[in-house]
Amino acid sequence: MALLLAGFALAVLGAALLLSALNAANAQRFLDDWGRTGQTPDPRAFAAAEAAAIRAVRFYPGAAGEHWDRLGRVYSWAHWRAPVADDDSAVPRLAAARLLENPLGEQAATDVDATRRRALVAFENAVRHRPLWPYGQVRLADAQRRAGVDGEALSHRLQRAFDLGPWRPAVNRRIAAMGLRGWDALTPAARDVVLTNARRAVRYSDADRQHVIDVARQTGHSVLIDALVLP
Repeated sequence: MALLLAGFALAVLGAALLLSALNAANAQRFLDDWGRTGQTPDPRAFAAAEAAAIRAVRFYPGAAGEHWDRLGRVYSWAHWRAPVADDDSAVPRLAAARLLENPLGEQAATDVDATRRRALVAFENAVRHRPLWPYGQVRLADAQRRAGVDGEALSHRLQRAFDLGPWRPAVNRRIAAMGLRGWDALTPAARDVVLTNARRAVRYSDADRQHVIDVARQTGHSVLIDALVLP
């Protein structure tokens, strides 16, 4: 009897893992496509990706850090071109359980605040499950910046990402870009971190160098980069 129960439990576990993996792969296909085209997702594609990413979290029988991260990226893509929020103080916090139980679906196309609030929740859960993964810290920092989280919180998150991945080129590049975009809100210590990452990024490859220069130009910080990073 014990063996029968153990076998049944393993079968249920295996089925849950399979369902989670299949839904994760489905959501990832949407993310890969959006990444290639650089287009804002249409409502139907977003709804399908959101549903798949949520199922990947729900079916996974454990700490689903990777799946929460993927869900956060789905929400981040919804309005990635929309202006950054000025202040999140009036935005109510959302429980993770509610996020999973009440997907936005196609209505997300008209609700920038909702997708950004959900991206924050998803990335916070991803970081909670994988606190030592620097890329999760970077994505949470970007979600905070877009949602208008205060400069102290954003500064702390950028510092944490740098502490965990000080010599990872993708981390250096992203911290530099995010820091330039959120420069005015950062603490002096965080600005030093941004400049350090910018220096490492521009020396890693020509593509990274050009990316930092382009972001500096877009954000009005070309003089800063020319004087303190490129020499």
